[in-house]
Amino acid sequence: MTLPATQYTNRAGRHRLWTWGAAGLLLLLAGCTLTSAYRYADWIILWQVDHYFDLTSEQRHDLALRLTPLLAQHRHEAIPQYEAFLVQIRQRLERGLTSQDIDWAYATYDRLRADLFDRLVPDGSVFLTSVDPRQVQTLEEALQKENDKTARLMQAPAPERLKKRAHATIDWLEDWLGSLSKDQEAQIRAWSLALPDTQQVLVAYRQQRQQELLTLLHQPRTPERVARELRAMLIYQDQTAPQAYQDAV
Repeated sequence: MTLPATQYTNRAGRHRLWTWGAAGLLLLLAGCTLTSAYRYADWIILWQVDHYFDLTSEQRHDLALRLTPLLAQHRHEAIPQYEAFLVQIRQRLERGLTSQDIDWAYATYDRLRADLFDRLVPDGSVFLTSVDPRQVQTLEEALQKENDKTARLMQAPAPERLKKRAHATIDWLEDWLGSLSKDQEAQIRAWSLALPDTQQVLVAYRQQRQQELLTLLHQPRTPERVARELRAMLIYQDQTAPQAYQDAV
């Protein structure tokens, strides 16, 4: 039996319909073959890392060499799983989501997210070990600009932010799954608007993780230590996240 929005709210507070949106970020980061972005994934990743760290020529060359086999393996092993995930999302949306679908989506996203980060950690740890104080400062400044922008957006009234969240969810689903029917749009909008307003908790959690990363980068570090810390932050979130964040998601 499908869940009406009023019955869905509390359950979604834990299992988050935003699994769909988070999965989209995962797919975009990975350079999914479902879009033309995958052929440019190495360039996109290098551009993004350079934005945050102002790479040296040596770092850029080393990252480019590491990305080639990493993306090739990811394309072969992980992309088929993403495609199957999206096909099932489409099918479940068409017949109407149930509470079991939400449980399935959460578990599947969590597994795919952990797999993606587990692939990135080894090479990412080597890179972060090479980051110098100037680049740490560059990262701090970039994150501060983003946090300042987020703070301004968070000043908007909750109803306005929730309305934008619902609109963004529908846009994302249509980008990845194709056109939705009016009934599907209405159902998704109702569910999204019924979800608890957890944005402040999520922002606080993100900034906490940023600070943990900066603290790590300000200290002497080895690839092994960086890998251990990254896994705690990115893969084992359920074990290391604050209780407020775990309650919210």
